[in-house]
Amino acid sequence: MTPRTMTRRGIDARCATTTTTTTTRRLRRRARALSARADASAGGERHEHVYAYETVDLGETLKGTHFINLTEHIDRVIASSGVKNGTAHVISRHTTTAVTINEYEERLIDDARMFFDRLVPASDMYLHNDLDRRHGPPDWPGGDEAWRAQEPENCHSHLLSMLIGNSESIPIVDGKTVLGTWQSCMFVELDGPRRRTVGIQVVGVK
Repeated sequence: MTPRTMTRRGIDARCATTTTTTTTRRLRRRARALSARADASAGGERHEHVYAYETVDLGETLKGTHFINLTEHIDRVIASSGVKNGTAHVISRHTTTAVTINEYEERLIDDARMFFDRLVPASDMYLHNDLDRRHGPPDWPGGDEAWRAQEPENCHSHLLSMLIGNSESIPIVDGKTVLGTWQSCMFVELDGPRRRTVGIQVVGVK
């Protein structure tokens, strides 16, 4: 390789480095300009991101199937978080309960109860209810017999929970949930009476 070739390659390398540096600076300036423009369009405010979770105690549910309107609980968690725009996630924390969005109306709820009974009858035979073939937790006080004595035959409740679903996500706009006129987010007890909780997480910006 001649000295002239080596010199030429050195010049090319420096030019490439200079070009890359210049391009990087331009990209950074453009990103800062876009960020400033976004802040200006938002009134110059920088939004604070929020991830707020709360476990809500619903108390003791009623026997059998029991619907609980969660609206006031969701609204309270949103207000407490200060989120203006985002999403409220609601999750059932039990395997024999569900969460759904529909109309919270007394006669419709009665129809739902009767439909659930026809769809998955509690009196049908289920393997899950064959307690003699199941074992409790290894550290259960009194062993398997004591566990079986308190374990309910509730396979129908598990199946209904799978069918209905265990969570819902609701948009939040201007600090309020965005639901239809007749829509409510409801917790559905399928194996009451029991003491229940529901999880509510609000994600968004203030």
